[in-house]
Amino acid sequence: MQSFIVQLIGVFTLKDLPEEYNRVVEFKATLEKRELKDTDQIAIIVIKDTTSYHALFLDYYDSMEEIDKELEESLDGKIYNFTTRNIIEGHLNGRK
Repeated sequence: MQSFIVQLIGVFTLKDLPEEYNRVVEFKATLEKRELKDTDQIAIIVIKDTTSYHALFLDYYDSMEEIDKELEESLDGKIYNFTTRNIIEGHLNGRK
């Protein structure tokens, strides 16, 4: 069975996050018992052709493999787009 296609909306800091994604980020932060900072980098993704959004707190991950695992387990989703993978990887590698 093929996984759902996951698309990147954007990578934002908390202070620059568009208001429409606040609830998604707050929900995920509550689940993870995470205190948010204005400088947190957050990737907002969506399952293609839905309004099912998901937040990824990029400082939590060390690799794309960890993100792939979360998307597969929690959303039955996968990033198929090479550009999306490169953007997220660039943000992960930029913190090192």
